[in-house]
Amino acid sequence: MSDSQVGGVDWRKWTMDHAKLVRAFEPATFAVDGDEERSLLAAGALIMAATQIIDELFQDIETLATDGGGSVADSEGAYFVLEDLPQRFAHQYNGRFARNFHVATVMVTGRLSAQQWMPSTSLGEALALYLVIQRAQYLLVDHELVDREEARELYLDFEDAAFEDIDHEWLYRADMDGFENDKEFAARFGATDMRVQSWFQPTGDGPAHVHAFSIDLEAPKQA
Repeated sequence: MSDSQVGGVDWRKWTMDHAKLVRAFEPATFAVDGDEERSLLAAGALIMAATQIIDELFQDIETLATDGGGSVADSEGAYFVLEDLPQRFAHQYNGRFARNFHVATVMVTGRLSAQQWMPSTSLGEALALYLVIQRAQYLLVDHELVDREEARELYLDFEDAAFEDIDHEWLYRADMDGFENDKEFAARFGATDMRVQSWFQPTGDGPAHVHAFSIDLEAPKQA
């Protein structure tokens, strides 16, 4: 029995079965050298990764609520998803942040099953999709369906099609610490507001929209 069939589960077939849930992109988006099976594996792994991350975020939210630390940085709890976000901002990953990130993840991954793709509407959604891609690669390698290099190659064209820019990746660069507060940098490169408090605010005027849960409106004062 191969490692892709451990525990009685045929991971290759099960992963490929999930590919039909990706409707916003053609299978060719994931194809490498026209390999149809690998394109189905890549698409299916995206759905499996999204489902896994959404489920784990429920647990991360519960850990934040019960651990008493107030934020990921102040907590001694173990986190499944929040620990994969840029850790220099971990002191700002509190309960409200985690709930916003959960909603953003549901919104952006839900659009994978739409008839037409609509790019991320916020930095938080871009980060969520980025983590889903990383998890999808991990699942493919972990179940020995492809090797690490192949897993990376499978998503190159998808990343080009799914993301309008790579601003979210700057947040992981240690050599750019503090750039989110640099107005000159933002003006020079046309970057969106990269401060954590703005991660769930709309970044464009496209047809997709940020969920109302993440929009903070100031309460009007009584006259």
